[in-house]
Amino acid sequence: MRIQQVSVNGEDFIGLFGIATDNYLILSGNFPKVVPLRVPLMKTSIYGTSLVGMFCAGNSNGLLLPYFITDYDVHRIENFFRKHKLDIQVEKLMDNYTAIGNLISCNDNAAIVSPLLSDTDIIKETLDVKVKKITIAGHNEVGACCVATNKGFLLHPDGKENLKRISKILKVEGTTGTVNLGFPFVRSGIIANSKGYITGRGTTGIEIGRIDEALGFLE
Repeated sequence: MRIQQVSVNGEDFIGLFGIATDNYLILSGNFPKVVPLRVPLMKTSIYGTSLVGMFCAGNSNGLLLPYFITDYDVHRIENFFRKHKLDIQVEKLMDNYTAIGNLISCNDNAAIVSPLLSDTDIIKETLDVKVKKITIAGHNEVGACCVATNKGFLLHPDGKENLKRISKILKVEGTTGTVNLGFPFVRSGIIANSKGYITGRGTTGIEIGRIDEALGFLE
């Protein structure tokens, strides 16, 4: 099973509520049972909210969290990684912009980050990848515009001119698409790794076909 369609308390923008890599999956506590990603799962909140996907960015090497997260929550996440024998670096990003899930898109090869973020050194060190500042179709919110895995990436539909550059940076092929009946900020509607993906119930069959192509799941 490569795909699952869910809603979270009636909300189809499920990407706001979780983050996935090839080593771990972190979801909000109210997220329904998931099947296709096949990695250790932690359910939690960030700063008392369910917006885990909006406030986190990470890959198989590291996890970035906003500066306001408590040390207690950091220790809980670190303990989860230790329990599953995962060598994951957890760091706070000390930046004025806190919705870092909307500002960073990454896989295990590289990270593309918003020009709004000032400290790229901590991103590079935590994720252990090269970092490139770019915009996508004029948008600074590159994390919201791009869903990346180790097999491919899905991009905002206005980002066709960015495809070749992003492919070169992330070292995977990708294409453009939408989620949830034409919504262009694709990260809000998908949680994905190279093993599968979860999307909102509002995502159509045609959109799923594009996602399969972008993330390398076409048979």
